[in-house]
This record gives sequence, C-alpha cells and structure tokens, in this order.
Amino acid sequence: MDARTRARIAQVAAIVGVTALAIGSVVTGLVYTGSAGESYSPFDHWVSELGQASVSRAAPLFNAGLVVGGLCFAIFVVGLASSVPGRLRFAWGATGVVAGVAGALVGLFPMDDLRPHATAALTFFVLGWLTVGLASIDLARRHDPRFPRWLGVIGVVVTVCFVLFMASLFADGRTTGEVLAAPGARPEIWIASTLEWAVVVAIAGWALATALAWRAADRRTGAHGDA
Repeated sequence: MDARTRARIAQVAAIVGVTALAIGSVVTGLVYTGSAGESYSPFDHWVSELGQASVSRAAPLFNAGLVVGGLCFAIFVVGLASSVPGRLRFAWGATGVVAGVAGALVGLFPMDDLRPHATAALTFFVLGWLTVGLASIDLARRHDPRFPRWLGVIGVVVTVCFVLFMASLFADGRTTGEVLAAPGARPEIWIASTLEWAVVVAIAGWALATALAWRAADRRTGAHGDA
C-alpha cells in the first residue's frame, strides 16, 4: 500500500469515526429517558450512560458508534504516524492504537458491566490524551505544511480537559465507590461529567481537524490527483 492510499484511508477513517460517534450520541441523547424519568444532559450524565442497555432505549446505536469511532481512531493514528518520520511517532502510534481499541471496548462492555467498562474507559482517556499530546508535539516541531501549528492548540485543550477531568473524578465524593458509575443523586451541573464530555469532544475534534487539514493540504499539492 503506497503513502497516498494510507493517507486517504486514515483521513476517511477519522471523518467516519467522528461522524459515527456524533450521530450515535445526538440521536441516543434525544430519545434518552433515565431511570428517574429525566432527559439526558451532558452536564449531569456520564457519556456512557447513553450506552447503558438497561436504561437507554437507543443504547445499541450509541455503543455501535463507540465501536466504529474507536476502531476508526486507531486506523487514523496508524496512518498519521506512518506519514511522518522519526522515532517519537512509534510511541504515539502505539498509544493511539490501544486507545482506539479501548474506546471500541467501551461500546462492547457498556455500563451494565461496570468493571470492564470502567477499565476500558479509563484506558481510553489516559492513552487518548497521551496520543494527542505526543502527536501534537511531534507534528508541531516538524513545520510540516500538512499539519498547521494551530492543531497544537487543540492538543493543549485536550490535555487541559483531561487533567481537569481526572482531578474532578477523584476529588468528587460521588465517584469514591465505583468509578464512572451513575450517581444516586445528580447535581444540576456536575463538573465531572461535563469535563468527561469535554475530553471526548476535544479528542474527536483534534482527530477531525487534523484529518481535514491533512486532506486539504494533500489536495492543494495534488497528492490526491483530482480528488
């Protein structure tokens, strides 16, 4: 497989993965009714509550979006890493693959089976932000016109969101039992769940922005011919 084909596959994978996650999240959120009869809100519900089969009636759709999104993220990172030289790419390429697979496992093991679900989710969050952070540093230092430096700003946002999320996760008394379990009582604005959504959106935004910038640069240079 030549470099042009690998680039195209990686770019399309990012677009498909983010789209699948977005559709699954929005549609499932719109029809969600919680165990207390409440509507879904990212400000007081975990991301994965959309995929809780015993509560969320459109859980299969959301979980399918996670599986597709996670696997597509892994494919995207592999293609991205293969497009640049240097040793650092092997580090963030490897963490990206594991993070993507972990994201897919979050969909395969929904909140109804909390222990493997929490393990997969935390693996995704930890390795996901490391992937974005290392990749952002690697791409920024190369002055590669395919990857403008403003992508690094998104990488910083991902890192900040993740650090704040983990701090809130372990400081919040609602999560001292089973981490990432649905709380017994919900505040109107729950910082932990809001930051969890921020991390997911930021990682997805980085992947999509990187893929689109890369694709646009390839088109400008004629790497994709008339595509």
